[in-house]
Amino acid sequence: MPIPIKYLADFEENSIYHIYNRTNNEEALFLNDGNRLFFLRRYKELLLPFTDTYCWCLLSNHFHLLVKIKPDKNIKSFLKSKPITELTITEKKFMINKATFSELIENVFKRFFQSYALAFNKMHLRKGNLFYKPFKRVKIENDAQFTMAIV
Repeated sequence: MPIPIKYLADFEENSIYHIYNRTNNEEALFLNDGNRLFFLRRYKELLLPFTDTYCWCLLSNHFHLLVKIKPDKNIKSFLKSKPITELTITEKKFMINKATFSELIENVFKRFFQSYALAFNKMHLRKGNLFYKPFKRVKIENDAQFTMAIV
């Protein structure tokens, strides 16, 4: 059964999103506090240049993030400050208008999830996909929806 489109919202600058995902087969996402700390460290490294975080919740087999996507000009400024050799293919495409804003942000999240999954698999001698695909993201449209995402 296909995932309803409301769970695969396009990313827009200055918009707020509830981002969440779960593991395949209800597997553990975090086997120890070190896994949680690594998840948060990678989140800080890979996502904070693109998002402002309102809150997060890390549960045994899934997570929730409530984030606001930074303005296009801030993201472009950040990308321009990086050496070209450190930009991903999608970041390079975005900078020359060959990738959309939404594609860029989606790719940043995917990179984060892949980074965590690769490290988790290596540490725990595990193989295969860790996360259910695709990750879900719901655009927050009003104050009531924002409040419900926090509660």
